[in-house]
This record gives sequence, C-alpha cells and structure tokens, in this order.
Amino acid sequence: MKLTNLHKALRLKLMAAFTLLLSSFSISAFADDVTFTASAPQAVEVGEQFRLQFVLNAKGSNFSEPNITDFQVLSGPNTSSSSSIQWINGSMSQSTTYTYTFILMADHEGKFTIPSATIKSGGKTYQSNPVTIEVVAGSRPAASQSQGGQQQSGSSAPATTTNPDLSSDDLFVAITVDKKKLIQGQYLVATIKLYTRKDISGFEDVKFPPFTGFWSSDLEAPQQVSLQRENVNGQIYTTGLLKKVLLMPQRSGELTIDPMEITILTRTRVRSNNPFDDFFGGSYRTTPYKLVSKPVKINVEPLPAGKPADFSGGVGSFTLNASVDKTEVKANEAVTLKVKVSGTGNLKFINNIKIDFPPDIDVYDPKTTQNIKTDANGMSGSVTFDYLFIPRYAGNYRIAPITFSYFDTKSKTYKTLTTQEFNISVEKGDGEAEANSGVVQALAKEDVKFIGKDIRYIKPVERLDRRQEMMFGTPLFYGCYAVPLLLFVAIILFRLAQIKQNANQAAVKNRKANKVSRKRLRQAAKYMKQGQEAQFYDEMLKAIWGYLSDKLSIPVANLSKDNVAEILSSHSVDSQLVDELMDLLNSCEFARYAPAAVSGGMDEIFRKADSTLSKLDQKVK
Repeated sequence: MKLTNLHKALRLKLMAAFTLLLSSFSISAFADDVTFTASAPQAVEVGEQFRLQFVLNAKGSNFSEPNITDFQVLSGPNTSSSSSIQWINGSMSQSTTYTYTFILMADHEGKFTIPSATIKSGGKTYQSNPVTIEVVAGSRPAASQSQGGQQQSGSSAPATTTNPDLSSDDLFVAITVDKKKLIQGQYLVATIKLYTRKDISGFEDVKFPPFTGFWSSDLEAPQQVSLQRENVNGQIYTTGLLKKVLLMPQRSGELTIDPMEITILTRTRVRSNNPFDDFFGGSYRTTPYKLVSKPVKINVEPLPAGKPADFSGGVGSFTLNASVDKTEVKANEAVTLKVKVSGTGNLKFINNIKIDFPPDIDVYDPKTTQNIKTDANGMSGSVTFDYLFIPRYAGNYRIAPITFSYFDTKSKTYKTLTTQEFNISVEKGDGEAEANSGVVQALAKEDVKFIGKDIRYIKPVERLDRRQEMMFGTPLFYGCYAVPLLLFVAIILFRLAQIKQNANQAAVKNRKANKVSRKRLRQAAKYMKQGQEAQFYDEMLKAIWGYLSDKLSIPVANLSKDNVAEILSSHSVDSQLVDELMDLLNSCEFARYAPAAVSGGMDEIFRKADSTLSKLDQKVK
C-alpha cells in the first residue's frame, strides 16, 4: 500500500514538472516576439469621440505617451491587461496583453498625425507606429457623444430610423479607376467598393462587370468583406472592398466598364415598447436594397505609327537576353537557343520573336515559358522562348544578332534591343555522307530525316529466351495485364463516387462546417491575444453565423435568431443548447458597441463559443 502511494506521488510530481517546463517554454517562445502597436479610426467627424489604443503583447514598464496636440484628451491613459492560457489542437500557448487607451475628441477639421509612443519590455525599448487621422465636418452635431464615450474604433452605430427607404447618399456602390486615358497595351486598376452610412447585414445577387474588351486579372477578391471608415467628400462612410482588378484593353477606342449590380440587406431598428430590447441589442428589420454603379468610360489610344518590322506587341519596359546551350556539336545533334524577355508590361501578349536562322538548319516551333507576377503595379517577370534547331551538315554557322522592339510607355517611343551573334561549329556526324553537295536543299525536314543515308540499318529481332517462352500464355502472363486493368477500373469508380459526393454542395458545406468555424475561431484567438476587442467580437460573429449557414444549408442573409431557433428545434436540439447559442449571439453583438458591459470578457466568450459549437456539431448532422 505504501509503495503504491509512493508511485502515485512520484507520478504527480513528474507531471507537474513537465507541465511547468512546457509552460515556461511557451512563455519564453512568446516573449521573443514582442510587438507594440497603435490603432485608431482612419477618419472621424468633428465632435466625435474615439479611442486611441496602444497594445503591447508582453509585460512592459515606463510607458511614455505621445504628445497629443490636435485632439482633446478626455481621459487616459487607461491601462488594462489580460492573460490567458489556451490549448489549441493539443498545443499550449500563453499570452499577456497590456492596453493603454485614450479617449479623444476631434474639435477641428484637418489631417493629423499622432506621433509614436514608447515603452520598455524585457530590457528593450519599443516604439509604436504613428497614427494618421482625418477629421471632417460631417453631419454629426458637435455636442454628440458615442455610447458612454467608449465607441469602438472603426465601428458604426446602428440605424435608428424606421423608414426603410434610403437615399443614394446613404448607400451606394462605385467603380473607380486609376486612369481613364491610356495607350493600348497599358494597364489600369479598377476598384469596386461599397459605401454606406447605414447598418448592413449581408449581400445578395452579386453581379460583377464582365469587363468586355479588357483582359482582366483579380488582384483582390475577399471572401469576407472587411469594413473600415473613410472620408468621402467630407462625409464619413463605412466602406468595404468588393474587388480590385487589373485590366488591359485589347483594342483601341472608347471602352466601357459595365455597371456593378448588388443587392444589400440593410438592418433597420424597429421600435418596441419592451424596455429590455435595447439592452439586448434591440429588434431589427432586414430590407433588401438593389444598388447599381455608374458605368465607367475608358479612352484607349492606338499605338503610334512607325512600328519597327520586328515589333511583336510588347508595351512597357523590357530587357533582352539570349544564350545557346552549346556552340560545338556534330551534325544531326540538337541545339537550344534560349531568348528571354524580362521587365514590366504586357508580357502575356508578347508573340514569338523572329530569329534569322541559316538555311541548312532545321528549326522547330519554340517552347514558351512564362514567369509572370500580377499586382497593382501591373505585370512583371519574364517570358522565355526555347528554340530547338538541328544543323544537318558540318561547317560553321552564324546566327545573326536577335532584335526585339517594343513601345516604351515612359518615353512614348519605340525602342529596339539587340543581342550578340552566335557562331555554331558543326563537325561531321557519324555515318554522314562524304559528298552531300548534290542534295536538293528544297526538301522539307519531314521528307528527309537523315541526309546521306539511303537505307536505314534494320536490327534483326532476337528470339525469346526459354524462360520468356515458358511464361507466355500462363496465368501469371495474363495476370500482369488483368491487375492494372482492374486497378484502373477501381480508380474510375472511386473518382465517380467522389464527383457524385461533391456534387451535393450542401452536403460538402455541412461536412466542412466545423473545420471552417475552427479556422475562424483561431483567427479570433489571435485578436484576443492582441487585445483587439472589436475585431475579436466581429470574427466571433462571422464564425458562428458562418457555421450555422454551412451546417443548416441556409444563406447567411436568410438567417435570424428566430428562424435559427426554430430550425435547431426541428433537428431535436434541446432548448438549453439553443438558449446558450442565443445568449452567445446576444453577448457578441452587444460587445461590439459596449465591450466593457459584457461580463467575463473575451476569454469567457471564446470558451463558450468553442463549447457551444462543439455540442451543436454533435447534435446536427
């Protein structure tokens, strides 16, 4: 008995030591990556109160606040800290976050920069990033205040009107381009954005322009639209990037970017006599509102006259390089000439470069390799042409210098690049005829493959050895053919089953709902470590509503708390679990506007979401 107790005590001590070692390793690993960042809204209105936050992901001291002269400091610095230990996928991590918060108010228009703050941590001094804030007159009364003076950075208050009609100034979608006049072959960047001063809950019937007459490549097409504040003609709008596209006109003249069409679901607060509605976020009515952007006219000028004879369509700024893999070969041996065009411009549309090969060389069509990166600065990279040629006779061959002409967009002129010449020394090949001067050169390479050889050597077929004769016709012989055939049939049947399974998109989303929600919860955990409350609660709502949409096969725009509760009840989910889910949604929505009023903080909300979604995944199949 005593020996058993001794073993238990020893095992407990070993487990405690291992946990302490693992915890200290996690803490030290985290401490090596210290960040000190500042954040505030990009645009505010005169008289509006907002938060300026400095976040340190480690323990710090000697916080030195910036000199704030362009805003009224209503309070601060208010210090808060949070520490958490988490187990995610079997690995433990510990984070400590210190937040220094100022409540500021803008009292005059302009664009102002708040300088960096400094703090010490671990014997080092860290400096935050400066923050630039634009203050506009807007429509907010100077004496108005956000909720409790604690409006979250980047958030927008919900609409309070009961009138579902919206003006074009409150909600619109627009296509903007970085240039409206360009030369054929140049590029432009089109940005499609949503602008709103009302609360929105989702999108429907999204129809992007077809970009007729342009070659297009998506630069940004976010699956989740991230909203931020922006100054538009002196008014504060919440904006969301829908798509950013690189366009290259394929012809000259006036081209039109067709309108963008989208249906926005707006949330309008419904007045209620229930005094508890305001505490739980209030009641809202969802109203669809179709938006159509204005078309955009683009004037494309043709390339100027005077194109060089070797012009192959290049527009931009390029360099030219050429090389051969060998300069000494035997007759009928292949040589590769590599021509590479590098730079910035319409690389995808550069045609094959014409090369002046000697007449006694067989040349094959080039192999084209593109290594191109597309971003907001256009196309950049290289296009490589590999020319394979075969000299048929002994002698010295000269490949004239290769030229490449393009239109330079900077100087607005045509430019020609030239490489060095190449000299190929060809020795007599094995079996080449002594006298080949009488061969008719007009024959194509398909007609004569080996000049000077009238009869090809025929190799006699060797008799099968005795072991091969004994194997022929045996079950093993036929099995060698039957097994691959059966394996091929099995692969086809398996692939057909996969296609049939994936054809049911609803079933696919249902299977992957938990995996997708876990990914979003991990993103929310990162925001929690960094102390970014608004982003944390916003990501939590996306994770919950996205999970319900995938699991129940219902678009997010058609989901509400009421119909979710009814649908879950129809799936035999007990009322207690439904109540937990509703309480979780209410807490996250309320915390977006008043984080301090939510009990438990981000740690408790995260644990509750993790537990609730796990229970739902077991109940709803």
